[in-house]
Amino acid sequence: MDGIKLWARNGEAVRQAIELGEIVHMETASEELTDEFLLFAIESGLLKKWAGSFPDPREKCEILPEVILASSVAARFAGMYSMRKTGYALRSARVLGALGYSVEMVEPGQGLSDRGTSQATLYSGDVIRKLLVKMEGQVAVQALGSPVKIATDGSADGAVVGSVQVRGRRSRRAVKQAVDESEAALRGRAVVHQLVDWYNSSVGPSLLRYAELGPGRRIHILDATRIAVDLATDTYECSGVVENDDGTFSRGYKLGTLRTLLDTAGLLTQVALSGIAVHDLKLCRPLLESRRVLRAGDLLIEDRGFLDGGMISYLKSERQVDVIVPLKAKMLAHTEAIQLAQLADAWAPHPSREEQQIAWVPALPKVWDECTVVLNACVIRFFNKKKKRLDYIVLATTDLALNARWIVGHYEERPEIEQDYEQMKSGGWLLQKLASTRYSEIAFYILTVVLSYSLYHLFANTQAGAKFAHKTRQAMALEQFCTQRTHIIVYAGNHFEIFETFTFLNWVLQRPTPVQEHVRAWLQAHLGTVEKRE
Repeated sequence: MDGIKLWARNGEAVRQAIELGEIVHMETASEELTDEFLLFAIESGLLKKWAGSFPDPREKCEILPEVILASSVAARFAGMYSMRKTGYALRSARVLGALGYSVEMVEPGQGLSDRGTSQATLYSGDVIRKLLVKMEGQVAVQALGSPVKIATDGSADGAVVGSVQVRGRRSRRAVKQAVDESEAALRGRAVVHQLVDWYNSSVGPSLLRYAELGPGRRIHILDATRIAVDLATDTYECSGVVENDDGTFSRGYKLGTLRTLLDTAGLLTQVALSGIAVHDLKLCRPLLESRRVLRAGDLLIEDRGFLDGGMISYLKSERQVDVIVPLKAKMLAHTEAIQLAQLADAWAPHPSREEQQIAWVPALPKVWDECTVVLNACVIRFFNKKKKRLDYIVLATTDLALNARWIVGHYEERPEIEQDYEQMKSGGWLLQKLASTRYSEIAFYILTVVLSYSLYHLFANTQAGAKFAHKTRQAMALEQFCTQRTHIIVYAGNHFEIFETFTFLNWVLQRPTPVQEHVRAWLQAHLGTVEKRE
């Protein structure tokens, strides 16, 4: 390959060059679901920021982080979960042009690498894997600590977890060469720490800055979700096993996220990743202690899994961040709040549910030793049809200015994060489709899913992307499929232009006969080359 040709888009120059018979190359293409989102990331400067801060260990590289991230986002939008297929995802002439490349380079045997690729792909899928392997190789051995044997879940080969027998087999790496599994796990964790820190320090804050939410209060939702894998496969590096409420077991990982609300959506601005057995609060504690997103005056909405008096006190006293969290039924504070509400007997209609009532309880008695700050509460009363009696939910908050209606209104934002997880798992984003068992590759895949999902919401929250608001990825893909139009990219006169196929055909047929002959001659030569290749 002689080098990478850079083309500028200039429709009038291309038309004039065609008139003169100066066609260099033509290629067919179709608009991709990803195009508008990736062009937004490129033109806004977000992609450049993410690539510039990506922890790339390579001193010299042919495939830049900008291309790797762009193609990874394109793959997530396209529903590709295999890392080896990532190079196929970035096919759009518009996006490649915005990145400074042309469609010519995706022909078989070319690509961005100096060695080329054997298939019609921008670069080999091994590029990402080798990058992550190099990151693991550069982790200082002395920084790993003592080479203590690390079990992924405490089970041995052939052990029985619940009623499922763990398959005693080695990982793909171990088959090829001897692997110190404990050291490999430590190296994997070190790389994942770098990747997560990159997302939390660069990606999340840059998304938030672009959203321009202003200096006022921001509302965040903290939650965690499980990413399950095959229980019997213990080669998933750094995974864990946990017993479920019904007595069954699950293997996998846990993803913690901090969701920052926008006008019509939300951004996953901070993330944490670990084995599935790690407690939610332990996993997400670094996100609460970090000053990257949370700031004084903000409001944090949590579920019961994060209920911790010490952390609530720290957030209010040290960070001036208020919290809304439901109390557990077995807590004394929960009982006290209900009794005070019943004693006052000042129930009001629930703002959104006709069958429920609410009551405001100020200054809960100090019945919670770890919590050193004042808590107000909203008690929700409803008839439990299953138990056939009145039941209660108690929402506690450190924001003493909120009345009962505001407490309920804010907490009803929390199900939005459940919708996020549902969309990422089964809404076309394929969060749980883990094609690798290597921890660093798993983390890279998960983070690019989260990044792509947040990019989608950020763009949908802008005026230009408003048409995508409230649409799932699957709905957008179906809409595109039903209205898909093909295009032709023409390179001529050192420029390129993208034409709708029928529009270009009509334009050529209206040209003088010599121009049509030039186009026909090029097509005959090009089609002959394609037939030989096939």
